[in-house]
Amino acid sequence: MDDSRVPQFFEVFGKAKGDPELFADPFLLADATGARPITLDRFLQALPRRAALFAAAGLGPAARTALTWDRLDDHYLLARTEWACPRLAGGDPKRLSSSFLLHDDGDRLRIVLYLNHEGL
Repeated sequence: MDDSRVPQFFEVFGKAKGDPELFADPFLLADATGARPITLDRFLQALPRRAALFAAAGLGPAARTALTWDRLDDHYLLARTEWACPRLAGGDPKRLSSSFLLHDDGDRLRIVLYLNHEGL
């Protein structure tokens, strides 16, 4: 299994979170409120609202600061990420963490579970 694709996958994810090639359709979105399946179209429609929520919270775009992963079997990897969001008014960045269950079909990786560990 070629796990060297994982850092490149998250480079693309960090630059274009709405890239439909990165997600299964549907995928599972989870946070403190629970888990729910979401279609890719619905997720893409929500991205501008997410950017507005960050701005309303006084935060700039998130930048990945850490990435680790474990291969679970021939078809799945669990990736853990850490992110820093600059505070628009200055000060220490807001730290966020997310985990991702990635499906590996041999050619590409796709997010099947996107877990946000804390809110803004």
